Amino acid sequence: MTPLGPSFLWRMCCLLVLAVAISMATSIRASRPPEPPFNASIDTVEVEGRALILHAFGMSPTECLKADEAVAAESETSVRVRVVLRDVCPRRERTLLEKWRDELWPRSYIGGRGGVVFVPVTLDRPLGGRKVLDEAGHEIRVCPITGSRLKTMRQCLT
Repeated sequence: MTPLGPSFLWRMCCLLVLAVAISMATSIRASRPPEPPFNASIDTVEVEGRALILHAFGMSPTECLKADEAVAAESETSVRVRVVLRDVCPRRERTLLEKWRDELWPRSYIGGRGGVVFVPVTLDRPLGGRKVLDEAGHEIRVCPITGSRLKTMRQCLT
């Protein structure tokens, strides 16, 4: 049997078809559209004068979350804040087992709330006695900045 016999050519043809199929599959996966931005939940605001640091969180890990937009609408009695986050990490296709697991036990019930992003916003004037509200109108806890972030959060939680 010669090295260029029919079985050799058949194997090379199969390998070529397999290589083309793999490259097409990976290019389709890589060309998936990016995740759309979403409104973040804000649970705490650190404040010092005109500077606010919003604690915005989403269901992705912190290294995947980036702030697209941060808005503070001021009035005489309140400041309404909104943060739009985007998940910038590429998504891989989920396996059938992962899809079944997510149907049986949704991720919102498993684990914590995901990553927290600290988004700075500057107000036109100091916060003073005004309340900070989220987009839905719920009041957000305000923590005055007193040194390090750890010391500030410790004081705010007690």
